Amino acid sequence: MVGLSLSIPGLLDAGFRNPPSCLIEAGVDRRDIGAVAPLVASVDIQTSLEEAASGTIVIEDRRGSDGKWVAADSGLFGRWTPIRVSADFGAHQDVILAGYILKLTPEYPGNAAEAKLTLEVQDESAALSREQMRRVWGEDAPMSDRAILTELASAAGLDVDPLSGEGQSSRALSQEGTPIQFLRERAKANGYELIFHDGTIWFGRKRLEAEPQAPILVYAGRDTNCRNFTLGDSADTPDAVRADMAPREEGATPEAVTLTPDEPVLGSSPAGEEGAGLGTPSVWRVGAEGDETPEERTARAQALVNEHAFKLHGSGELDGAVYGHVLRPGTPVTIDGAGPRYGGLWYVAKVAHQLTIEGYTQTFEVMRNGTGEGRSAAGPLSAAASALAGLF
Repeated sequence: MVGLSLSIPGLLDAGFRNPPSCLIEAGVDRRDIGAVAPLVASVDIQTSLEEAASGTIVIEDRRGSDGKWVAADSGLFGRWTPIRVSADFGAHQDVILAGYILKLTPEYPGNAAEAKLTLEVQDESAALSREQMRRVWGEDAPMSDRAILTELASAAGLDVDPLSGEGQSSRALSQEGTPIQFLRERAKANGYELIFHDGTIWFGRKRLEAEPQAPILVYAGRDTNCRNFTLGDSADTPDAVRADMAPREEGATPEAVTLTPDEPVLGSSPAGEEGAGLGTPSVWRVGAEGDETPEERTARAQALVNEHAFKLHGSGELDGAVYGHVLRPGTPVTIDGAGPRYGGLWYVAKVAHQLTIEGYTQTFEVMRNGTGEGRSAAGPLSAAASALAGLF
């Protein structure tokens, strides 16, 4: 395939490592972009757990002797044209984004040599943002969130990851808006992630026990692939969440359930164990929202306490050529070189990819719910968290 070669002069010795190339394929048949490839000036793509992957591709356009522009008039690019951007590391290729072109911006300044075409792209979730729908799901019979997702995804030619969660099916659900708006609401209600990647949708809890990605190496001599790494270790989030429940019978005393984190711990000690012996437990309260059921309220509270268990957040910058892989949000990665407290497994939350003729940079954000380089021997619910739950 034809792509933009992203050599990094002066950074890598010849023959030591092959710098990556950016492969751009457009159209339903995923054609390479041929003569347009050498005109690509930059690719900037942002990927995240919480938002759709999106970005821009800037092409330095040129006008031919026939009056046509090489990129804008190539027939390769149009609104809603499928597009896939990958990094080619020689031995393997990693997809960065598969989706659609949503906007084209040709620029024709006074100097024709400065003309360019900018493509704004978004992942395949864009296909679920086209139609505003009004529908009641599960009106005649209970229907799980996953079953709803499967039906909506199939219309866009997308598959649901077979390991995705079932979600809830406690009541009929009204959809007022686009499918993607509705699905993001259902993901939040379940404490799930909703991630689109190359034709497949992940709808489920954090994949904390998934196979870690290629390690990020800090201060590893010649093998160092991380240019910098900074983190924050914060104490201002709760260790437990108390959910208030409406009384089952009129006049009865309202009930409350206290929830502690139930996800696997990335580290040898859960972050919530520090400060657990102060005698003043760190607990937040959640009340009712709308007409949600007790099941939904409990799920929302559990999602909240799991989110706040990630008290450690870090950010850094990878040399993509040396790293040799595309770092993806939604799975763990080992960070080596940060010491015994902060080294070990982290969960990838965001990655911004920048590919230019200068090289390939991946700026990342990670988070963690524990400290120490091993996994917690206490499992998802630590002894300290169990004791905290017993206070209520």
